[in-house]
Amino acid sequence: MGGALSAVAPPVPLGDAAALVAELRGAAVRRRRRAWELRSGLHAGMRANALALFVILSLAVFLVVKAEFRTATSSAAFYLYGVTVTSIVLVQMTIAFSRYRDLAVAAVDAYGFPTFASPLVSCLVAVHNEEDVIEQCIRSLTSQTYPNTEVIVVDDASTDGTLARLHDLARRYEITVVALERNVGKKRALAEGMLRASGEIFAFSDSDSVWAEDALERTAAIIRAHRDVGAVSGHCRALNARDNLLTRIQDSWYEGQFSVRKAFESAFGAVTCVSGPLAVFRREAIWNYIPAWQDDTFLGNEFRFATDRMLTGFVLCGKQVGAKLKARHAGSPFLDIDYPERDWRIVYSRSARAWTVVPDTMKRLVRQQIRWKKSFVRNTFFTGRYYWRRPLLPAAAYYLHVGFVLCGPLVAFRHLVYVPLHGNPNSALLYLVGILLVGSMFGVAHWRVEPDAKHWMLRPLMSVLSTLLLSWLLFYSLLTIRKMRWARD
Repeated sequence: MGGALSAVAPPVPLGDAAALVAELRGAAVRRRRRAWELRSGLHAGMRANALALFVILSLAVFLVVKAEFRTATSSAAFYLYGVTVTSIVLVQMTIAFSRYRDLAVAAVDAYGFPTFASPLVSCLVAVHNEEDVIEQCIRSLTSQTYPNTEVIVVDDASTDGTLARLHDLARRYEITVVALERNVGKKRALAEGMLRASGEIFAFSDSDSVWAEDALERTAAIIRAHRDVGAVSGHCRALNARDNLLTRIQDSWYEGQFSVRKAFESAFGAVTCVSGPLAVFRREAIWNYIPAWQDDTFLGNEFRFATDRMLTGFVLCGKQVGAKLKARHAGSPFLDIDYPERDWRIVYSRSARAWTVVPDTMKRLVRQQIRWKKSFVRNTFFTGRYYWRRPLLPAAAYYLHVGFVLCGPLVAFRHLVYVPLHGNPNSALLYLVGILLVGSMFGVAHWRVEPDAKHWMLRPLMSVLSTLLLSWLLFYSLLTIRKMRWARD
């Protein structure tokens, strides 16, 4: 086969036609049943539980305020910090459980089951030294219920057996393999793939992630139904959640990051990060900005991280910076068509599911967090310059979150070390109780959305781990921000 896939679906042998029709009808039934479950169960349940969560979180605010007030050496600034952090969580959860709507539910019903005449979706993956995990990713991309796809896998000069593995997979699956002779980084590798892509819609996956069979059907339906939506983020959980305690903790954390934080931003069409495991973009929303994305620099050096955050940032801020960026990169093949700058909405679909491999050791978790914090810093200097133009509530939450990340380690040091050493040992206990309380609220939210889940009880442990260890990695990330290594190990 050579691994290439054209935009036209291959002919179906007559003997297989009945089987194909039966398969498509079965997929349509599964889709309608899942859509009904979402309408009658998930969303109704989320709205019904909004008031209960509001009451619980109000109690959480009261307890944190009371604890801070009873700390004798508490200053007004730190008192205000604790109240603000908890209040923002309260607002985000209330809106996520009352205003958020999964646009895929109505969009899928409106368009019915997609056919080979539906817009072509180009699925792209960049891979470097991941021969052990790439097959499950490719298998999920080529097994989508959305029928009109092409899958392009770019090997970023792997030094293990990844490339040989990809050529073997190309004989079994309809994929195009692009082999780069030198390592250029994830963004440049994906850009090479996009130059070979023909789709009206781009769908990106991390190489260690897998998609639910109807993930593309749902995200593509949103893009088709809403002309002002430039990108859709899917919902992600841990693929290896059962491995050990650390992966289970992260699984619960992922749930809250998506079903609360992204749902909150999505209610305003202003999602700040279309996450790598399942990131779907309209071609016209990103095509002209790929040169600026792949050639991104920070502090005078090439910046290889912030892949998903920065691409999201170009969609969010294209109206403000698009003309300047296009003029700067005139002559690039990505400027062959000049798409107009627009104020795109970016949304999140909870029913479009993906799973990704999370770090299973503390060493790997620390390395991941360092990469993420470098990306956070870089993106803050880009998206942060323009995000104030978005609706007030998500904009306020965004800038306050930046402040929380920057001040968090200092606040933790004060409560856990400085104040106890100056005569108030209760400060550390009260602070940890507050951290556990906020984590418990995300755990309760997880349980309300997924009543059969078991990992929700572990969510407070992630808050403690972040406070005692992960938040401090911000300083190391700042000191080493020029080091660009995107491999996961």
